[in-house]
Amino acid sequence: MCFSSRSLATILAAALLLSPSSFAFDTPLSDQAVREAYFLGQRRDEKTAQFLDKYRRHLPVPESGPWISTVEFFTPFAEAVELSRQRSSGYSAQDAAQDYRKNGDRLRLTITIEFTNSYGELSQVKTSQRSGSPNGFSVRPSNFWKDFTYRLFDGDDLVEPLEMHGSPTFRTVDDSTIMTGAQIVLVYDAQKLSSSSDAALVVDFPDYAQVVAPFDLTTLR
Repeated sequence: MCFSSRSLATILAAALLLSPSSFAFDTPLSDQAVREAYFLGQRRDEKTAQFLDKYRRHLPVPESGPWISTVEFFTPFAEAVELSRQRSSGYSAQDAAQDYRKNGDRLRLTITIEFTNSYGELSQVKTSQRSGSPNGFSVRPSNFWKDFTYRLFDGDDLVEPLEMHGSPTFRTVDDSTIMTGAQIVLVYDAQKLSSSSDAALVVDFPDYAQVVAPFDLTTLR
């Protein structure tokens, strides 16, 4: 399946309830907005969790291929809330303001990829027919996520990231450590996104179905 502006429009129309608002999330943040984000993060309660969950998409397990389980679309305001939530005693509103000035108007997009029964830690290795050897398996490289393509669209416009990095994820089973997937982080200049009401992350996998995670910018702060 190949991405096109028409296919994105169809997906977004079906997946989003569009708001009548004509502006996107706040950027740059005012001093008051930074303070609000700080105090919301410091609550560390259900209200904080519900707010941050609006900035996440939880996707279903595919029939085959790797599973993008979660996509986080953290605006500068949501990032300030999350940073405050992670900080314990001693973190003040003044510290939050300094962190915002240091980080700037960055938009962080975090993608969690998990292995499935059809796409796991072991990958099949095909041998040539001439060798007569049966097909075998090899451990999937830890940078397997680099084989995929990640694109952020603001409406129909492609937005280029400022940086991108990723790392494998692991868990321990019976004293053995196994790779379970990867987490990829893309950082964007938030001011590069327009006042469009919709955005979408598009991920292309070789030999597997394309994944689209839409976000309605008018519902995010």
